[in-house]
Amino acid sequence: MTDKQKIIALWSTPRSRSTAFMWMMKQRSDFLVLQEPFGRSAYYSEERIFDRAADITPKAEYNYQNVLHDLHLKSKTNRLFIKDFPYYFLKIVNEEFLGYFQHTFLVRDPAQMLPSYYHKMPDLDFEECGYKELFELFEKVVENTGEIPVVINADDLVEQATDIVQEYCSRIGITFIPEVLNWNPPGNSDEIGWWDNRSWNDDLRVSESFQNTEKSHYLKIHDNPKLLSLYNLCLPYYEQLNKHRLQVRYSFSDKKV
Repeated sequence: MTDKQKIIALWSTPRSRSTAFMWMMKQRSDFLVLQEPFGRSAYYSEERIFDRAADITPKAEYNYQNVLHDLHLKSKTNRLFIKDFPYYFLKIVNEEFLGYFQHTFLVRDPAQMLPSYYHKMPDLDFEECGYKELFELFEKVVENTGEIPVVINADDLVEQATDIVQEYCSRIGITFIPEVLNWNPPGNSDEIGWWDNRSWNDDLRVSESFQNTEKSHYLKIHDNPKLLSLYNLCLPYYEQLNKHRLQVRYSFSDKKV
């Protein structure tokens, strides 16, 4: 499979600005953009690994290989971009799976990610934080390709949006379109993707660019024993990934928001 046929994937953890990145990619006219296709497998398929939707009848069409096959078919007639979380699907990753994708990664400091996630889902656990699985997928990609994939830091994406996105595009071999860095917010849930229920993406609904959306009413890591415990578990994986983040010069055309 050539690079032009491969699906460009942004692998991330929740609450790491991945949906904003996906929305930026939707502003382009040269990609079909999909949100978390393997989330359906993890929660709604016959093979689901989480029971948060246990009251919903599972569907075979969401089984892992069916979703992967559907992505492969779509990639034959579209240039395809997806964003997803490896903790949804790491169990099915093999050499064939790795070969379907051009892998890129987005990481966020768990000191910022966890308070946001906890605010939305207080019963979260370590597995659903996704840092371990994100790093394990990164290692599999390196082993399979012999190369370090593109890694973006979520703070850099806010502070140096133009330079980071331009370098990202250069590294993966697509045209940089500066106009997509400013957008109209999505008007409804369907525009964002299947997973949105008007609660997870409230910041994106009022944004027009990559922004710092940290909330003063969120608990801090050291305010809550559960958050502190999760932070200590997640931090080593974040630090390993962050060693490889894209680093570009600071552009004075970009502003901190």
